[in-house]
Amino acid sequence: MFHARSRKPSRRPRFGFALIGLLLALPALAATKQAPPFHDDEADAPYKVWNSTPAITMPPLLLDVSGTSVVVEWMTDSDSDGCVRYGERGLDHTAVAEHDGLLDVGTFHRVVIDGLEPGHSYQYQVASRRVVVVKPYWPERGNTVQGETLRFTTLDPARDSARFAVITDTHEKVSRIHTLLGEIRKTPEDFVVHLGDTVNWAAGEQQLKDVFLAPTAEDLGGITPLLYVHGNHEYRGPFARQLGPYLHAQNGRYDYARDDGPLHLIAVDTGEDKPDDTNVYAGLNDLRDYRREGLVRFGAALSDARTRSAPFTVVLGHQPDWGWTGGDNAKWTQLANQAHVDLFIAGHLHYFKHIKPGEQGNDFPILVVGQDQVAWVEATDTALKVRVTDNRGKLIDAFTLARKTK
Repeated sequence: MFHARSRKPSRRPRFGFALIGLLLALPALAATKQAPPFHDDEADAPYKVWNSTPAITMPPLLLDVSGTSVVVEWMTDSDSDGCVRYGERGLDHTAVAEHDGLLDVGTFHRVVIDGLEPGHSYQYQVASRRVVVVKPYWPERGNTVQGETLRFTTLDPARDSARFAVITDTHEKVSRIHTLLGEIRKTPEDFVVHLGDTVNWAAGEQQLKDVFLAPTAEDLGGITPLLYVHGNHEYRGPFARQLGPYLHAQNGRYDYARDDGPLHLIAVDTGEDKPDDTNVYAGLNDLRDYRREGLVRFGAALSDARTRSAPFTVVLGHQPDWGWTGGDNAKWTQLANQAHVDLFIAGHLHYFKHIKPGEQGNDFPILVVGQDQVAWVEATDTALKVRVTDNRGKLIDAFTLARKTK
């Protein structure tokens, strides 16, 4: 008979594995070791300043101007904070990029300047200080880069006239942006509207900068503000969910209202152009509920007293049929009809189209701006004049709307 012989298990292998595990864990333990606390009498000791200066890689872009505020965006080549010095007679005020009391640190900088006066002109200058490393105590800093001193003017609902230009569907063609904005630079405009589809799909910050933000900032010169309207192609791609901090209005959304002279402007987000359950979206869209909320906000914007008092109400949106809303398109048109909207300006189709009142249930004209075209809008208390030209300045269409009783 075979008898099994008992043996005490050796502890050497276990000890060896434990020792190896401890040695492997030491770097991680060192990395997570808390910095020693400082004494209060040490708090004002100097922090380290490196001889490192960031470079401005995208000049200032004025975004979402209103009568009392504006957004300033720019980029640097290395991590920095951001501030804007501004004022009417000198650079005697400062606004910073911050969240929850902490200055933002990164290569993209967005500063909201508020508390301004309608129709006033301000000079401003962007500045970014290099942040070498953020430590719990005594973060290490670098030098400051400053942009040139520029000027902007806030909107003013009280002035007698207003004028703006519209482009759309530039789809990553920088040459198209330069050509269209080159035409616009020939005449002074209160602001420029881009009706969306700046990209084919959103791939990343560098792409957004290269094909839209930087060339637009360059052409507008940090002087003419941009109003952005959300296109359906901005809903696509791996970076689509991160576009808000770059393109949102000041209210953190893509729909908003602005007033300029006789104009009451309402921007809407028309969403995607196909139902949520279309396989191309793989079940990752929920535009149905989002657009229902947008419809409520659209109705609230139209019920504002300014809609009744302004000589002209103009709606800005990407898709001329209000986008795919699960069969609710007629509700958007009904609200616009009830509010006596004067004009809806859209893009999306890539070709010019003038949809006259009554052609699709609308009591107002719908102007569809083509891909290589500019729409020019000029308003007084009595008339709204609209022209559409091609990229060489040739006239495509022109019409005038008289003020109507509301």
